[in-house]
Amino acid sequence: MTCETMRDSQNLFLKRILKWRFLFVVNLLLILFISVSLGREIFRSQDIQKDIDALQVEADELATKNMAIKEFYTAMQTESYIEREARLKLGMKKEGEDVVIVQRAEKGEEVEKGEEGGDENDPLGLIINENSTQKLANPTKWWYYFFNKPAFEDQKSYEN
Repeated sequence: MTCETMRDSQNLFLKRILKWRFLFVVNLLLILFISVSLGREIFRSQDIQKDIDALQVEADELATKNMAIKEFYTAMQTESYIEREARLKLGMKKEGEDVVIVQRAEKGEEVEKGEEGGDENDPLGLIINENSTQKLANPTKWWYYFFNKPAFEDQKSYEN
């Protein structure tokens, strides 16, 4: 072979290699572009799925609240609820009932003692007359037994 033919064959070989390298680089860039795009879409899909899950949880919470509101609305329509609210908030009563309002004394105010007691041995005024032989109810006796021993002892002496 002559020198020129050798050079031509080497140039031809180099041209082929350069064409393949160029094709390889183009393919590599194309694969890189597709990979980046696919990665972005995967991340975007995960974000959208997280949003969907959060909205589903919120929808479930709202459905639960809605059920509670419906139950409350249904309960509000019953006669017993209306009666209870009228008694508590409006101070109403049924015919034949007596209403008793118990108020706590504010700090610094003295509690007015009724004619029926209210001294240190009978803070609730449950004994009508200390000299009487009237018997006390069992709850009153238990109250004195646990919280006012002197009154309990005095009552024991009245009963004997």
